[in-house]
Amino acid sequence: MKIKILLVAFGMINLVFTQTACDKNDDSSDDKSGISWIVCSGAEGNKAVYYVSNSGDDDNDGLSESSAFKTIAKALSTVNPGGTIKIIPGVYNESIGIQSCGSLSSAITIEGYNGVPVLDGENKKTIGLFFNKSNNYIIRNLKIINYTDIGIGFSTGSNLVLTNLEIAENGHAVQLKDWELEGYGINIDYSDNIRVSDCEVYRNGPEPQIVPDYIMGTGISSYSNTNIIISNNISYDNIGGGILVEDSYEVIVEGNEVYGNDLDATVDEWWDGGLWVDGGANVIVRNNNFHDNKGPGIEISDEDKQNPTGYELSNNVSTGNYFGIFIWNFGTNDWPDESIIKKSGNNFTGNSRQDVWIVDWY
Repeated sequence: MKIKILLVAFGMINLVFTQTACDKNDDSSDDKSGISWIVCSGAEGNKAVYYVSNSGDDDNDGLSESSAFKTIAKALSTVNPGGTIKIIPGVYNESIGIQSCGSLSSAITIEGYNGVPVLDGENKKTIGLFFNKSNNYIIRNLKIINYTDIGIGFSTGSNLVLTNLEIAENGHAVQLKDWELEGYGINIDYSDNIRVSDCEVYRNGPEPQIVPDYIMGTGISSYSNTNIIISNNISYDNIGGGILVEDSYEVIVEGNEVYGNDLDATVDEWWDGGLWVDGGANVIVRNNNFHDNKGPGIEISDEDKQNPTGYELSNNVSTGNYFGIFIWNFGTNDWPDESIIKKSGNNFTGNSRQDVWIVDWY
């Protein structure tokens, strides 16, 4: 299992926040992680639409294309719950942390406008967008690339929609050592009411691997979440796993294509691959296609002996992997009781090592 700590242990990072949501960002909002942090009041207010453009100016009002802001950070520090940020296509070299923002009653929308803008970390910046203790965001039509640790992260919040995102080439060289990160495209933890859909997530994770201390990347990572839907995504060629669902509850993983993921763990050919489900309860995995992963297409485990129940596998295809499905730590060498794993209509065939591999303890 991937070792996790709460990403909000900011005391270790010596953060200094700006205190006023509408103040223009300056260097005082930066910390040694290189992230520009924004703190918002979360108060309801003017539900305006703000524009961001490479040719804009943060001294503008942001209320039209001709008076657009220059930075996404400025727009995020200005927008109120219920408002929208429209980002005009271009390349934005920003790393932004959103702290205690949003409202449960009205969503803030962040979207590409008339095309797909690119957030590019230039293989130097740590995280593209990171939301902590924030609520109710819709993020769509963006490309997020080349951040050393995480493309987009969301921690200790609720009501998040990520859709139509391209998340690639992130997590290759983790810098935030105190955060115990492993290199992610999308990382969501300790949150509820989450939807990740119609995203293309590829080539995320540490590169090169550090031997013998393998650090595992993940395309889409869910840790300790409740009510999360991961649907209709393509997650491929990540260095590690395509999708991780760990210690999460009331989960649906549906309609995804997951392929070509590879930890390059030449000793342990079963560690990571397509989808890994560990712990939690009531996880539904249906109508997915897992193929050509260097590891299991599907891995289900109870590493910490939490006695999870309510897993359902239906109408999945898992073929061309090292293993079709690998199940371990449920105390049996056969399929666990149906109260633990219920299965129907799955195709676990054509895998190179073994189609179905079940071990009692590992």
